[in-house]
Amino acid sequence: MNAEELFELVYRQLAPIEGEAPTSAEDRVRRPGDLPTQPDSYPLLKLRMVAETKQSLGRGTPGWLVLVTIRIIGEVSAPAIAAEPLTSEIEGRLWQLKGEVERAVINSYPLFTHVQQLASVQSQLAYALEGKHLAGVQSDYTFEIVESGEDFATPPTEDLVELRGTAPLHPGLGFYAGAAT
Repeated sequence: MNAEELFELVYRQLAPIEGEAPTSAEDRVRRPGDLPTQPDSYPLLKLRMVAETKQSLGRGTPGWLVLVTIRIIGEVSAPAIAAEPLTSEIEGRLWQLKGEVERAVINSYPLFTHVQQLASVQSQLAYALEGKHLAGVQSDYTFEIVESGEDFATPPTEDLVELRGTAPLHPGLGFYAGAAT
């Protein structure tokens, strides 16, 4: 398991599988390279791998304890109503989306068969009022995985198909190469 494979597993836990979406963002789960161009497609999730830290498992051991931080950004919107306080509908939608993401990630059996642990989750929330209520949550999920020598630097190999040779690898019995008779 490496950081890229871990990122793919987290993405698969949040993106809909065969029409069933685990969050209210439904099929609006994005990763680098596929951000939407339409301004009003909320709720929306964006995933990024933002950090990777490797610590050696010891001298002479080709293995690493790896901390991988995956940032999940959730965005929601609601129409602005003059008499409506900021902490009403938009805050409820944001907390709902945050909870759905946490449940989808934390309850993922396929994900946790590949990671040692979910080391931490740190979330920050933000709000804006400009003609429309916009709110977002940025959650950093830090996973611990182990990369062994095979995961980190597997040398390319080819299958041995044939051996050819005419001389024996060692002299026969009773024969001494240095003796003359």
